[in-house]
Amino acid sequence: MRIAMMTNNYKPFVGGVPISIERLADSLRDLGHSVYVFAPDYKSPVDDDEYTFRFPTMKHKIAGAIPIPNLIYGYVKNAISTLDIDLIHVHHPVMIGNVATRIGKEFHIPVVFTYHTRYEQYLHYLTPFGYLQNKANQGNLLGESILDFAQRQVIQRYLNHFLEKCDMVFAPTESIQNYLKPFHIDTPISIAPTGLPPACFENHIEATAIRKKYLQKKQYLFCTVSRLAKEKNLSFLLRGVSAVKKQLGDVFNVLILGDGPEKENLIALSQTLKIEENVFFIGEVSNHKISAYHQACDLFLFSSKSETQGIVLLEAMAAYLPVFAIRATGVSDVVVNGENGVLSSDSITEWADNLISILKNPAVLIKMRSSARTTALLYDEKSIANQILESYAYLKKSYEAEHWLMMHLNRTSYPVLAKEY
Repeated sequence: MRIAMMTNNYKPFVGGVPISIERLADSLRDLGHSVYVFAPDYKSPVDDDEYTFRFPTMKHKIAGAIPIPNLIYGYVKNAISTLDIDLIHVHHPVMIGNVATRIGKEFHIPVVFTYHTRYEQYLHYLTPFGYLQNKANQGNLLGESILDFAQRQVIQRYLNHFLEKCDMVFAPTESIQNYLKPFHIDTPISIAPTGLPPACFENHIEATAIRKKYLQKKQYLFCTVSRLAKEKNLSFLLRGVSAVKKQLGDVFNVLILGDGPEKENLIALSQTLKIEENVFFIGEVSNHKISAYHQACDLFLFSSKSETQGIVLLEAMAAYLPVFAIRATGVSDVVVNGENGVLSSDSITEWADNLISILKNPAVLIKMRSSARTTALLYDEKSIANQILESYAYLKKSYEAEHWLMMHLNRTSYPVLAKEY
């Protein structure tokens, strides 16, 4: 098959969506299919291959990271017209999403959409909604009401309209599939998680040096991998870590891998909480090196409540690393409480008590390491790619049959059938 992936963010941007696209594209190519990626031009050097098309963008960006497309319909249309595409797989419902559905309709190409993001939890990146969010956080009831209306009505209505224009929707997890059911769309919804490449399961000799460098003279080394942004709830993680330190003492260090707009605020918070000597902000780490950090640690901490699938949780589990996370959509699909990790509420007190309980039961922690690895093995990227291919093939066949039928129904003349009276 010849597949066009379309996205509003891609490498060099670091995030779950670019990772998901790159892994799926690579796996499909390994299986003999042609995959073309349409992504924004970040106006910075990047090592692209011949299958990557960079559409023009404006100077300004959303949230300082996502480029705004600049009159891209003609560019994408011209490229698609030369590629003989069988299927479009779009990864965002706005900007490139509208281009994808329009081109799909014009060229009679089926369009698949993956619901990667809980969009209502990212409204604060848009200036008016960011203002309302701040007001709501301060207890302003009017701001809270308007924000709630925007989340429940404006966002959902737009998504309803967009999803109905797609021919199939992929939900990364069962909980997101259930989340979409109240939308009452006719478009079929299938589950298609992001797979894990072989590199996630490999041993890394650097792990020993990393552990020695950051464990120092402590007993435990924890880590988390996250974009440093408000929706990732890392301030909660720091407050939880502070509460644990007050009870257990100075017995652990924490590695925070990733970068983002909240970095300086989080560093300042760690200083306020007097845990700055326990928390190391590592910065961005390339995908192939993250596993080494996982293998150096004893437990993976996760505080986000905005995930649709939690790719980073599975990557940690692939390195035999149990996960300690807040119970939320996307997270609960992966973490089985007491088996491959532990789920907690978003109460600081309960979170701290649960973490302390884990550390006081090393035998349980060892058992969870094995279960974590077993869970990760279920997400081999080749197996996931084959499952997605089955959905692609089914959709393409159904779409062609429907298109053939519509063409014949729309004929201006029909054969006259003899009737008996």
